[in-house]
Amino acid sequence: MYKIALIGAGNVAWHLSRALEMVGHRITEVHSRQIANAQLLVKQLYDATPTQQLNLLDTEADLVLIAVPDKAISEVVEKLQVPADVVVAHTSGTQSIDLLAKFGDKAAVFYPLQTFTKTKQVDFTQVPICIEAKSEAALDILGDIATSLSEEVYQLTSAQRQVLHLSAVVACNFANHLWAISKEILDQADMDFDLLHPLIVETTEKALQMPPKDAQTGPAKRGDKEVIQKHLELLKEMPHYQKIYQLLTESIVSMHQA
Repeated sequence: MYKIALIGAGNVAWHLSRALEMVGHRITEVHSRQIANAQLLVKQLYDATPTQQLNLLDTEADLVLIAVPDKAISEVVEKLQVPADVVVAHTSGTQSIDLLAKFGDKAAVFYPLQTFTKTKQVDFTQVPICIEAKSEAALDILGDIATSLSEEVYQLTSAQRQVLHLSAVVACNFANHLWAISKEILDQADMDFDLLHPLIVETTEKALQMPPKDAQTGPAKRGDKEVIQKHLELLKEMPHYQKIYQLLTESIVSMHQA
């Protein structure tokens, strides 16, 4: 069992803190610039203390996890004070471990590869957790904590993690945005997005069972220029979405002509 101080009270911190306590670890402090956010999260935990202070020299924690937006990490690091023997890790997919150079061989990264929303529960046993550390001692602590949460633990460099995050944005954020566009198109025609649910499920399942390139179907894959043109006509009142459709069509055609 490890004692862990948490910097941040957003979606990642919300899910991660509760998951950590469920497997036996203890959250000692929750920091947030908005104390009300820390207080709200602490209500879900065993015995954590809400705080606005980044002076944690008196903490009992073995690990400090920085779970804040990427743009806020540098400011947190600049102000954060911890005992010399405490490991400090951020949870970012894009930021280098070198951002924590101030903490020497106690610097680390603990990156759970998942999309988090407070209202949607996450099964951490299936969440890939990517770890990196400046020392074997720090890596051992992160490895112990990661394996207590998940069956999928990977040791990646900062460069590898950044490529993984890029791929994740395409697979998750871009795909979700396209579903949002699909819903908007249907809404304007007074049709229900539920009509697409079985298609989305089947498409996702196929992409997990075979190489996504092999699972590709549709007018762009088969070179059906007539259908493509009809779709572009239907989107003439939505020029931005028309451009997205055209760009993705060209990308599919290019991939399958190669």
